[in-house]
Amino acid sequence: MDTTFGEPLLIVAAGSVIAGFGNDTSDLDIYAVVEDDVASTLPLMSYPNGARVDGITCGARQLTDRHREMTASSWPPEEVGPGDIGTRRKAIDVVTRYGLGLPLSGTGPWPAWQRRLEAEAGEWIADWHTVEAYRLHAAAGALLAHKPLVAGIRAGEALLAALERHAAVRGEPYFKGKWLGEKLERLGDRKALAAYEQAIVPPLSAAEVPAYLARVTDALPGYLGEADTGSWRLCLRPATGTSWESFGQERLVSRWGLRAAVVPQKSEAAEPGTWTYSLSEPWDPDVEALFCEDMLWLGVQRAA
Repeated sequence: MDTTFGEPLLIVAAGSVIAGFGNDTSDLDIYAVVEDDVASTLPLMSYPNGARVDGITCGARQLTDRHREMTASSWPPEEVGPGDIGTRRKAIDVVTRYGLGLPLSGTGPWPAWQRRLEAEAGEWIADWHTVEAYRLHAAAGALLAHKPLVAGIRAGEALLAALERHAAVRGEPYFKGKWLGEKLERLGDRKALAAYEQAIVPPLSAAEVPAYLARVTDALPGYLGEADTGSWRLCLRPATGTSWESFGQERLVSRWGLRAAVVPQKSEAAEPGTWTYSLSEPWDPDVEALFCEDMLWLGVQRAA
């Protein structure tokens, strides 16, 4: 490891090779923790003896702050907005690399911290995939009447998220979706593998989508366990770049000035706002139409 940023406090080997999924073209990720903050976490690539190695360095305070945020909050949160999903995904990806990897060296409290993180990572990952499955399934239901082929893709993604959760709680928590098939293969779960094949081949015609969505809806509970979703709410907010303008007797909703939709002046969606629904509650038709036109962002949150 390069010591430009200081002597490492902890070094962990991570990535697909350590998880057991890599091949002869895979690189090896080496994650290091140093005392001072690091401006960038871009990997530093090197090829010792022909091996492909990515070195990622993170400051101790930056990493522990992220870990503290993860342990102090639950998912879904009580309030969610555009950007929060991407932030949470990145935090899980980075922090769990240290917990799920192979510790190579450590000083002071860092080996114990790594072991604690290893015990916590699986629950974070399972919760993440559970929420994503419900969010994507809700999106598929809203899109069905407007953009059925897109609805089919979202339904397949919902099933993939549920299968990721299924694999994680059975001992395959590695947080990279491209290895899901290998995880299920290693678990020897033929039923889940068949569901995986269904998920990655969404319908090619609109007429097939309703039946496909119904099959996914029937399959999801078997992979999502006993999640307590009673307090969960679907939350729709204006997507970044969306604006409302008067347009005669109606309201013109546009995003980045590149596309537009029209809603009545008296509509529930005639002004920017936040719309929340239970998982089983029908959406206002105009809110649904704006979502399907990519004007609204969809998240999942818990009632306070």
